[in-house]
Amino acid sequence: MSRYAPLLLLIALLTGCSSGRTALRHGHFDVAVKRASQRLQQKPGLSKRGHGLASDVLRQAFVLAYEQHQTTIRRLATNTSQPFRWESVLSSYNALQKLTDDARTCSACADWLAPYPASYQDRLLETRQLAAADRYERAEQAYAFRLTDRLAAKDAFVNYQKAADWVPDYQQSRARADDAFPYALLRVAIEPVSPSREVSAGDNLAIQRLILRKLSINTPPSTFVRLYAPEQVQASVVDGAPLAEGFPIHQAVRMQVVDYTPYNDVTTSSSTTVYSDKAYKVGEKKINDSTKVDILEKVKGTLTTFRRHISAGMIMRVQGIDVGSGQVLWNNPVDETRRWETVWETFSGDTRALNGHSLATASLLVPSRWQLYDDLVDELAYSAAHRIRTRYSRDE
Repeated sequence: MSRYAPLLLLIALLTGCSSGRTALRHGHFDVAVKRASQRLQQKPGLSKRGHGLASDVLRQAFVLAYEQHQTTIRRLATNTSQPFRWESVLSSYNALQKLTDDARTCSACADWLAPYPASYQDRLLETRQLAAADRYERAEQAYAFRLTDRLAAKDAFVNYQKAADWVPDYQQSRARADDAFPYALLRVAIEPVSPSREVSAGDNLAIQRLILRKLSINTPPSTFVRLYAPEQVQASVVDGAPLAEGFPIHQAVRMQVVDYTPYNDVTTSSSTTVYSDKAYKVGEKKINDSTKVDILEKVKGTLTTFRRHISAGMIMRVQGIDVGSGQVLWNNPVDETRRWETVWETFSGDTRALNGHSLATASLLVPSRWQLYDDLVDELAYSAAHRIRTRYSRDE
């Protein structure tokens, strides 16, 4: 056994069996009660002093925590200016119940705990009713404006749901929430892609279909937003205003290809003189009448690099429009470019100047005009759809 084992065991016992005294000293009364009750449920260990200390801590901390929670409850209950104050009261009662449950794990504490309530379930049920009533009242006030104010309808829906969370189906609040929900939705029409001189009418329609497919119209981007394809929007017989499922359209998304750079094929070249790493014999010369020596020089040649660059680009304007005022609410253009490049080399001169370098050869898989265009449009449609869904992914 390690010589440190007894020390480590002692540390483990001391840290694992906290009496809660430190938490009590720092005013964390609920924590002190929890820790002291946990200590009392453990074996006395090396010394029984910890048990006696934990018992004292539990009693002191419980009395202080009880008074603290009761004071908080009284203050919150009488503060009529605080919205939804009963929800805060409910939180305090839950904390008080947890405090009581922790303290009552101590079997030796029954005598002094006897004057204190063992359960707050009646108070909790009563407070939940009051909290539900608060939410329901707020929902009813907002519901009255659902026809003319979408955000009021949303407020009504949220508060009806909250009332039902506190008390299941409080005054049929679930049904009331269902009634409010259609009026709470932000309805967004995806308009047909506007005609453009940049692409043909047929290509324009193909881009529109691709965007709509990638938009996943039938999957809402968020809880309170619905997107509608052009064929899902009708005109009101009264004033011609756009409708979807019988409800007004609030915003429209307008798109138009504003720039298109078609298949652009450019080849460039550059040449450089290269030299061998070492000198080679290129001749001889006499240094006197009878002695010949080699002439050593670095050999050279011309390396020419060719680059063929093919590209196509397209820019689409994507805007959010307020249907009522015609005002542009947001503008998020999409700029996509598809590029392809190949490189090859030629050489003239003494091949030893290449120093073992292998000449690059051109790729044989050159994209066609239509292949590059299809890739470009597919990426454009994906980006446009992604930006629209991201824009409306937050509950408006």
